[in-house]
Amino acid sequence: MQIQNCLLILKQTALAQGGRAADFARKGDATAKRLLHAHAEHKRTVDEVRKALKKRKIPFADSPLTNLNAALKKQLAAADFVISIGGDGTALAASHYVRDALMIGVNSAPGDSVGHFCAVNRANFAERLDAILSLKWRPVELARLQITLDKKPLRELALNDVLIAHYCPASTTRYLLRVGDQEEEQRSSGVWIATAAGSTAGIGSAGGRRMPLRSQQIQYLVRELYREPQRDYQLTRGFAPAAGGLTIASKMPDGRLYIDGARTQYLFPFGTRAHIEIAPQPLKLFL
Repeated sequence: MQIQNCLLILKQTALAQGGRAADFARKGDATAKRLLHAHAEHKRTVDEVRKALKKRKIPFADSPLTNLNAALKKQLAAADFVISIGGDGTALAASHYVRDALMIGVNSAPGDSVGHFCAVNRANFAERLDAILSLKWRPVELARLQITLDKKPLRELALNDVLIAHYCPASTTRYLLRVGDQEEEQRSSGVWIATAAGSTAGIGSAGGRRMPLRSQQIQYLVRELYREPQRDYQLTRGFAPAAGGLTIASKMPDGRLYIDGARTQYLFPFGTRAHIEIAPQPLKLFL
């Protein structure tokens, strides 16, 4: 296998970001005592990945995740191999714009970072890269979600989940939920919509079902539904057809639609409709 267009996406550590957390870390405060170690581990991992790529004469460019502008999004879409270095947050943010590329996540500080989508670390990156180059290790194709807001497809493809909720956690989420030919008006604290890969994340913590990794189904789950007397609610949890997906219409002036966490969000005001279905392009991720 030949890699012609390799792109590294790098996490910016809390220490590198500066601010209050970095100040507390440098003072040795207990709330931030792990930040110095995590920063050092991350730097060592980035150096090791670059070293391994140079040794194998693989051309690459790299960029911190903080530079996720229009130009970098185009680079991600055009790459043939993407390496995220950080944790799941870095991998998820990069994955939104990957189209045909193969992707691998490198957990840069395993003692401090969750790495569900990060199959390798500093110690075994070079060995696993050789397995990829020799075609001994193949990626898994993971279903992603395509979100359309008022008939406009969003660029981000969700690898884990979509959360629709009020922008204020203490406020009620009001909406119409349509799955297949059924529609219900509901009030709750929000709605999770997840892929198979995301079924162990937020929706799993809320009581959802773990799904086979290669499943093409869409799982949804309503959080803390307010049950009005004498109403029989049918659409509180379940699976939407992959082909048809589901639709949610906002009945809130200040709703939000979150993609794979809080980093990527869209306004979801009254009357806005979100249609969510399986994207035509899966993510080819090494796991």
